[in-house]
Amino acid sequence: MLFDPRFATGPNATALSLPTDEKPISTRKDRKGAQDIPGVNKVPPGQGKEWERKQRAREYRVAARREKRNRKADEKKQRKLNATILRRMTRNPDKYNKNAERNRLRAIQQERQSIWTEAVRQAERLAAEHDPTGATFNVGAVVKQEDGTVISVDTLKRREEGKARRAAELAAKEEAAANGTELKSENSIPNGNLQEGVNYVQMELDKTKRPQGMSKSQQKKLEALKPRPPPPKPVIPEGYSIPEGEENFLSLWDLSDTKIERRVLREKRRKAATRKALRQKQQSGKAERRMARDEKRRVYRDIKLSWKTIKEEEVRERTRLKAQEDEESKRIAVEIADFERKAAMEHCVSLGFTLSNTDGVNDVQPRALGMKGVEIDWNAIEPDDRPGTIRLKNPSTASKPKNPRRVDLGVIPGNAQSFLPPHRQKTLPNTQGDENAHVDAEEFIKLDVGSEHQFQELSYNHKLRRKLRRSLDNAQIAKELLVRERAIAHYTSQELPVPAVLTTPTKPINVRGSRILENGTLETAKQERVRSRLELAEFNRVMKVLRRQAKQTAIEAGLRKHAEVTGRIEVVRTEEEREAERKREAVAAIKAREVVFNNGPSRIVDDDYGLGLGVDSEGDVDMGEAGSVVGGSDSDDSSD
Repeated sequence: MLFDPRFATGPNATALSLPTDEKPISTRKDRKGAQDIPGVNKVPPGQGKEWERKQRAREYRVAARREKRNRKADEKKQRKLNATILRRMTRNPDKYNKNAERNRLRAIQQERQSIWTEAVRQAERLAAEHDPTGATFNVGAVVKQEDGTVISVDTLKRREEGKARRAAELAAKEEAAANGTELKSENSIPNGNLQEGVNYVQMELDKTKRPQGMSKSQQKKLEALKPRPPPPKPVIPEGYSIPEGEENFLSLWDLSDTKIERRVLREKRRKAATRKALRQKQQSGKAERRMARDEKRRVYRDIKLSWKTIKEEEVRERTRLKAQEDEESKRIAVEIADFERKAAMEHCVSLGFTLSNTDGVNDVQPRALGMKGVEIDWNAIEPDDRPGTIRLKNPSTASKPKNPRRVDLGVIPGNAQSFLPPHRQKTLPNTQGDENAHVDAEEFIKLDVGSEHQFQELSYNHKLRRKLRRSLDNAQIAKELLVRERAIAHYTSQELPVPAVLTTPTKPINVRGSRILENGTLETAKQERVRSRLELAEFNRVMKVLRRQAKQTAIEAGLRKHAEVTGRIEVVRTEEEREAERKREAVAAIKAREVVFNNGPSRIVDDDYGLGLGVDSEGDVDMGEAGSVVGGSDSDDSSD
């Protein structure tokens, strides 16, 4: 009876009805931006009710296939559930299989074929030793190959023919590819309506030979399971015997189905027992293997931590070298800028333009940024020979500030001094009104720390010194730029080209990250990339060697740990570990000792606590002199 989806039942059932002309065909839902495609959601031009009828029939077939697929899935689930319930009720571990009988017969047939094949091979091996023609053992001619295996002459001939055929096909393909032509099949049909080079006859034969929906692998399996006639039964004459240790398959040639089935079941149980023994063997050493694995990982982790320390040290060294390179590049940039400024001023002097005869130079004054509201005596300081520092011109002749808000760099603040005793005070001339005038120049500092200190020049904050030095340098650069402008204006008025020495930058230009090569040139970007690539390659090469060594060391440590825990080798321990083990054994021995206290176990051990306790010959505890101290007398207890 054919399946009709209209009467389908179950959770996956689909309600359908037969296609009729009155029912419109289903089209896709209109979406934003959807297009009408003829033949998909729109009737193609030139088609009418016939096309609609075909569409409805097609939808019906698709729904029927879907319903059939869902029904088969439901049946499979139900069979699986029934098998589970049956196994639980009967305590039968075998799963339900609807093809159990077929599989049983197939297993019997395969085992019988295997027995026949092994019996023939045994006879062929004997024939290779005693009679290569095979007539004595009722087999064909055999040949013993170089590797020691025995093969029949017919099989060897078929193999050679197959190799020759495949070699000829390969040569024909190569020749056709070299000539630029295509190989045509022998059975190809020259027809204008068919494609050339396609063997339609073979295609039809393949369709008839292979059922629809069956793969080639499944087809080969079915072909191998087909019953085949038995080969000629070999014979082992008297005087010839099968090698020791081999099973006599010739004696099993005519076994019945029942005995073959028992043989199959015995082999199945033997394999199951082998698998079970292997699992038990694997599980028995699970703890030991886990300990070995943990030891291997610990050793590898410790080695990696040592790499981390080395890498951090290398990074610190690289950072230090980088800082030195940056400082060196800054110093060179400053020297270059100073040299170019000096060359520009010498060129201006040669033209007659100097700082003294240029207007506006005296109007340029230093200006310290970030010090609003604080006036600085610029006449008292000057740039030092060291970079980034300043010095006092003359502390003794420095002008005194008239405005108390101005900073006098030549006078020591009052809070940095301690007054001397009155008998050592000495007033300096021309110091009327100065609160520090009574302090002598040689001993103006005497801190109240219990001892005298020698005179030291006041050290200003380095940030303040650098800020003031930058202000002085910027003012000097501004003055030189005024002189340069006069020189450039002179060349421009004479319509002469301006020399490059007058257009050089006045401030240092430091190119960070660029190395200075041995020849004095800066490293280019390409050279830097090449150097980084080479350094990375060298680093990876070294790390690869280190990883290989660390892995080998970790594996050896794991194997050693496994051998130790399994008792194959003696555990090598340090003196500290031995001492700790002895202490643990001593504590365990003390805890294990017991005495009988009123015919029962007690945790009081001999005289461990120095109470004079002991055990008499009857097993009772002898309190001795300590009895009066610990427990008291019976009279005391009765009196209480």
